[in-house]
Amino acid sequence: MLLQDKIVVIFGGSGAIGSTVAQVMAREGARVYLGARNQEKLNRAADNVRKSGGTVETFLIDVLNEQAMSEQVTHLARQTGGFDVVVNATGFMHDQGKELAELSLAEFMQGITPFLSAQFTVSKAVSLYMGGERAGVILSVVAPAGSMAIPGHLGHIVGCAGTEAFIKALASELAPKNIRVVCVRSHAISDAVQAGSYTREIFEPKAQAMGLSVEQWVGGAAQSTMLKRLPTLSQIAELMTFLASESAGAMTATVVNMTAGTTID
Repeated sequence: MLLQDKIVVIFGGSGAIGSTVAQVMAREGARVYLGARNQEKLNRAADNVRKSGGTVETFLIDVLNEQAMSEQVTHLARQTGGFDVVVNATGFMHDQGKELAELSLAEFMQGITPFLSAQFTVSKAVSLYMGGERAGVILSVVAPAGSMAIPGHLGHIVGCAGTEAFIKALASELAPKNIRVVCVRSHAISDAVQAGSYTREIFEPKAQAMGLSVEQWVGGAAQSTMLKRLPTLSQIAELMTFLASESAGAMTATVVNMTAGTTID
């Protein structure tokens, strides 16, 4: 098994990506801890892991509360003895579609502040309990907009670019502690909306403006890629599990492209 007896902590563990990653990592032998803000959603995600025979526990957390993050992560580290793998699968509502003239400063910052704040609070809190002889890895997921130039996505583009820059800068700081930092750049995920992802609320205004359903809009996004298809939740989870394993032990400061050819840098 790729992650036998590894301690895995997933922030945003109740979401479509986080819960799918939890199932795959648990299948590969990890002991999984799921953190999010909604206990009911966490329970559903944990039940799915347990039904597959995995080991999982949950905890409530707000990653945008720096003090709470520090206290609760310290408490969890005392229980587990430290962490091997940390996954940042958090997501936040933000504007996609408004151009500069109609965009407010608050709407612009929606695509930047919470995403980068979560990168900071998660990384700062968990890195104290990782590394040394016990190699660690911090994994994140980012949308592809940071390397694109498309109208109506100012805050989103800047936030994605900032996330990728943060990943590389953080890797340089944590490498001496034997902690790898890797990011997966994913296009819209084909089955995430059906799995209850918050992206339905983000995509819906864009779809409606084109006279389409969200499902039709996602299908159109697939046709814009080189491969004429989008990544799936399973593919994202399997890739992240590989990246967390010793098989990817020489990878850090890396953004792995999973956009079906939409971006090529």
